[in-house]
Amino acid sequence: MWEHEQDGSASASARVEREVLSSEEAAQPDLWLWLPQVIPQALWKCWTLGIASAIGFLGLLTAWHFAEQASMAGSVPGDLLAPFLNRLLVGSGAVAWLIAAQLCCLAWWVRSRSPVDYGGRFYAWGWTAAGFFTAALLCLTDAHRLVAALVSWSIAGSVANSAGMTALWLLPLLVAGLVLWANLGAEFRNDLTSRVLHSVGALCALALIGLELWNARTDNAEDWEFVSRLLLASLQWCHLMSVWLHVRHVVHVSADPPTMSASGWLLAWRYGPGRAASWLSKRPTQPLAEPVTVTSDESVAVVGKKQLREADGSLKEVRIDEAEPTPKGPTRRTRETAKK
Repeated sequence: MWEHEQDGSASASARVEREVLSSEEAAQPDLWLWLPQVIPQALWKCWTLGIASAIGFLGLLTAWHFAEQASMAGSVPGDLLAPFLNRLLVGSGAVAWLIAAQLCCLAWWVRSRSPVDYGGRFYAWGWTAAGFFTAALLCLTDAHRLVAALVSWSIAGSVANSAGMTALWLLPLLVAGLVLWANLGAEFRNDLTSRVLHSVGALCALALIGLELWNARTDNAEDWEFVSRLLLASLQWCHLMSVWLHVRHVVHVSADPPTMSASGWLLAWRYGPGRAASWLSKRPTQPLAEPVTVTSDESVAVVGKKQLREADGSLKEVRIDEAEPTPKGPTRRTRETAKK
């Protein structure tokens, strides 16, 4: 009787423990950061934040432009406000790049939890985050212009050629930007809004590059400085919004990698240089010796012998016997077919 009561109490306590554990697993984790609460699911909330940031960019840019005009007219408040607004505008652009980099890290973390990403394609988000961090650093320090000036001074002995200096820092950034654009474009395949914003950002970047080259050629950067700042702010906003909307897509819609359909560039590579590279990478294989069939009258039924080449180059004969019959009888399906 006592043993029966002990067994019943043990089973009851085990059942209570299982219920408590299952309820704890079903409950949401009590963390200070929970992604569905931080990343809004409603699309209008994401666009509200994006429009607010766009209004902030345009307000700073307009205030800086009027302060510059007042400073050129000889106004003392313009002289005081123009440097402050310039630093604030540059700092806000660097903050936009930095937030985009952190959102890329968040997308990398969510995408790494995908159970079908067998190829590890989520690593592209880590490289993208590194690119945005570098862009924020260059936006704050203008290190690319300094490196271009040092290279121009070490090669030509002077830094008077502004067009050459612009080409020195613009071409490496153009190559890095193309790589970043290709990676993001591949990741945005299942997200139409992010792809559209990504394309608009690419158009802004091309226009900014053309304007920088034109200003370096004609040496009238002051006349087009507002337009170049506007294109740069549009580029920063488009990248920030594209990554922000894609993080919403990854968190609330699907964390799986996008479907990679064969594009025109991929087909051109596959049937052009790709085929030549695969043909050059093929190694000539040595043909194996043909199998030699030998009949035998021994008690063991020999089907034949085959010569195999070992690693040291020697030939080895391997005997191939018949398969032994198994004691297993006909299957159920075979018996039913025979009855019919």
